[in-house]
Formats: sequence, structure tokens, C-alpha cells
Amino acid sequence: MTVRTPGTPATKIDRTPVSTPGGSKAKEEKIVVTVRLRPLSKREQLAKDQVAWECVDDHMIVYKPPPQDRSAQPASFTFDKVFGPACLTETVYEEGVKNVALSALMGINATIFAYGQTSSGKTYTMRGETDKAVNDIYNHIMNVSYNSINMIVIPA
Repeated sequence: MTVRTPGTPATKIDRTPVSTPGGSKAKEEKIVVTVRLRPLSKREQLAKDQVAWECVDDHMIVYKPPPQDRSAQPASFTFDKVFGPACLTETVYEEGVKNVALSALMGINATIFAYGQTSSGKTYTMRGETDKAVNDIYNHIMNVSYNSINMIVIPA
């Protein structure tokens, strides 16, 4: 009996355009999981709240239980990319979102999904760079040469 590692079906790999933003390494469709540890808010800083998560490197975070919780143990988690609290929202956009958003313009199904508990930073992250995203989308449209489509974009 042969055991196979699950992967992307060949039908999905073959239909992905080579011109996908991100270069040749973006030929295979996949799910990429990124995490952003947001900085403490001013209210949290004034309340002297403690940070429960530590960013070890670009791929790993560690849960640090509060000292009074003796039953909880530290735990580490690995992701495709981790953005620490000092990371700017622009960096999250450039390194974690931009290629996904522009890939959608090339006909690739793409989703950017923000998940987390209340006050974990979803809105903080997703609202950060909308002007830059809109600008990149318009630039992409202006720079892509479509074989059979003639487009005129008139700036407002």
C-alpha cells in the first residue's frame, strides 16, 4: 500500500497562469496562514495589560500563560508567516496580502480571511492600507496587457 501526501490536484496547478503576481513560485495554488500580533492599544498599555503571545521569529509564536495560571503551559505554534507587534500594517499588506489580491485580478480564486476573537486586531489590520491596495489594483490593471481586451481607464 502506498501512502501519498495530500497536495494540490494537477488540474489546479496546470491552470494557474505563469504571470501570477509573485513570480514563478506562485504556480501552485495553496492556503497560506499568516498571523499578526497587534501592538497593545493605549488603553491596554495604561491598564498595564500583559502580552500573552511572543513572536519568536517570522514563523513561530509562543503562548505565555499569566503567572497566576499555574495549570497552563507555554505552547508554540508555527505558521507560514508571523508579523510581530512592531510590524507596520504596510508590511503586512506588502508581504501578506498584496500578491493574493492581485492574483484575484488574474482569474485565480483568492480570499483574504481575518479571524480572531473580539479586540484581537482584525479591523486594525484590514483597514490599514486600503488606499495602497486600491492604487495597486489600478496600477495592475493599467500595466497588464490583455490579448483581446481593450480597456480605457479614466482617472476621476
